[in-house]
Amino acid sequence: MSLQTVRNVVLLFSNPSWSDGHSVPSTILRNITALSSKIAYSEDLLGNITTLSTTSVSTANGVVQGLLYVPDLSDDDPCNDLAATYIPQNVTRQVNLPTTNYNLIALAPWINATCTRSFLASARADPLRAMLVYRPDSDTSQPPDVDDEAWDLGDAGAWKTTNRYPVYAIPGASGNEMMRQLSLYSGDLSEVPFSDQIMSTYSPNPADYVRVWTELTVITVSKTLPLWAFILIILGVIVAVIGGTSLLMHFVQGRRRAALRRRVMRGEVNLEGLGIKRLIVPMKHIKAFPLFTYNYDPPVPSPTTGKFPQKKGRRSSEASWTPVSLRNDTRNEKIDSAMDYQPACLICLEDFESKKTIIRELPCGHIYHPECIDEFLSQLSSLCPSCKASMLPPGYCPKITNSMVRREFGTRRLRSRGAVIHVDVERGRRRLSSWSSNMKKHIWHVSSPKPDEGLDLQAVSLPEQPRAGRLSTVGTTRDRMQDLIVPVDETNSDDGRPPWKRTALKVFPGFR
Repeated sequence: MSLQTVRNVVLLFSNPSWSDGHSVPSTILRNITALSSKIAYSEDLLGNITTLSTTSVSTANGVVQGLLYVPDLSDDDPCNDLAATYIPQNVTRQVNLPTTNYNLIALAPWINATCTRSFLASARADPLRAMLVYRPDSDTSQPPDVDDEAWDLGDAGAWKTTNRYPVYAIPGASGNEMMRQLSLYSGDLSEVPFSDQIMSTYSPNPADYVRVWTELTVITVSKTLPLWAFILIILGVIVAVIGGTSLLMHFVQGRRRAALRRRVMRGEVNLEGLGIKRLIVPMKHIKAFPLFTYNYDPPVPSPTTGKFPQKKGRRSSEASWTPVSLRNDTRNEKIDSAMDYQPACLICLEDFESKKTIIRELPCGHIYHPECIDEFLSQLSSLCPSCKASMLPPGYCPKITNSMVRREFGTRRLRSRGAVIHVDVERGRRRLSSWSSNMKKHIWHVSSPKPDEGLDLQAVSLPEQPRAGRLSTVGTTRDRMQDLIVPVDETNSDDGRPPWKRTALKVFPGFR
């Protein structure tokens, strides 16, 4: 309980009497201060009060009240002589109060630790409701705070919980005045101030009591938190859990983005090949791919057997190309290719002319017209039109997003289960039936003849034969380029989700 105000008034109590062998309790006859403040003491102390201990006591409407008195010390207590300097000899003690068991409010000077412990111990034996203490000086300001060493009794503050009543500190000037008034209102009616006016006005019994009555207005501080505090705590916990979870998921997703970035840079993941991100190759890197002169010598059959000659460890038909820088060299040395026979550009479907056509060879070994492959790689796709190998520079990686991480993770999980993945393609394009198909429907492959089989030169030289296995797409080169690229869903994978789910993905990036 925190003390707010102290109010002192003077009351007239009846003297207990005996009737039929029984004692009639003393009762309050008049509130002299309320009836006439001119003939009685009254004081209101507002503020400048320090609560030293808050031991709870029952209150009525936040008011603690009782007769004001000074606790008695034992005769052999050494503080008697020291306290006599600050406490008048005729001050109201318990013996000067009505014999009826009224609630009491104690008043005592805080002289030193020893004397204060004596007053506290004496007050514990009385029906005390509260105790007022003061430093015996003339200071009118608020007493020191509760944690100040001025209130240290040498027991580490144990006295604050030992007593079953609260203790409040008031200014020294107010304590001295209250102590002086207690010395005036300790005798009988003939000895109290304005005794003649009181007796003529109220006609009391000469044996009645006129004493100081103290009312303390306190604010009880409940140890149970109010409802709004519980609500704030719950909201705070919820916000902390949501914030912590969000930060953790952002951290985990950041690690996943970094891991995917490293795998892409090492060439372990082909984002465009998985249909996740459309990429293009920088022209500077494309220009670094070597240029050659296409060189193909068709095999000549034996005039006696009619079969093609066989070379040990070599195919019956070989294509090679000479670097552009050596095209005019008299040696005209051929460079063997590990790739199968490639008679035409897969993009424009035009045949290569031996020793005339300039071709660009990709790192995967496939060859194209420079103008065709340069436009394809720099504007449409980063993958080889034939084998879908990535042509991006080593260590290159686009900006990795959470959507890419989710889609790549889902792709790996489905592929590990052997599931078939279907990707919808816009503008009426076909569907990618399997991630392992590697776009085989766009690749034309001519099987090499077996060693024991002859090769018909007529069939090889005819342009219709290689085109029979090619795509049936009719249109411009640009249209054929569109048919050769891997279907990629360029839309945000989160666009089809409900708004609440998109919001949840921003807060919790790992949410699915």
